[in-house]
Amino acid sequence: MSMFESSKNNWYLCIDPGSSGGWCHYTENSITSGGIEELAELKFSLKTTVVIEKVPPFVGRAIPSSSSFKLGYSYGWLVGLFQGQGMKVVLVSPQTWQKTMGIGTKGSDTTTVWKNKLKAEAQRRWPEKKITLQTADAFCILSHSIQHNL
Repeated sequence: MSMFESSKNNWYLCIDPGSSGGWCHYTENSITSGGIEELAELKFSLKTTVVIEKVPPFVGRAIPSSSSFKLGYSYGWLVGLFQGQGMKVVLVSPQTWQKTMGIGTKGSDTTTVWKNKLKAEAQRRWPEKKITLQTADAFCILSHSIQHNL
């Protein structure tokens, strides 16, 4: 049974809320994807489950507080946007969905190397789609959502 067959009654909108993040929207008939900046203009069915990567409360010393604020603001805005429309919103931590990928952890990899591993795994799982660094995490979150029937 393919991923499509196992989840044909579930629609998902999976979102990586980072500033260079992306989304993918899955229905029984199609998968579309794009950049985070397009989300406010799109319309989704109430039967869509929105799965958003959970933002940690502390992102580390290497990230300026202004960037952390922007990420938190974007994250809160997205959660509110979809909950306000009456849609089911599920928050999933990066560690949780990344475990589903079965490619290990970032460990000592640079962020670039790790992101490219995630992109390659998303492309392997969704060979018919053009996966970009912007949409790779969203496609990985989609794989997690389908596998766990969120």
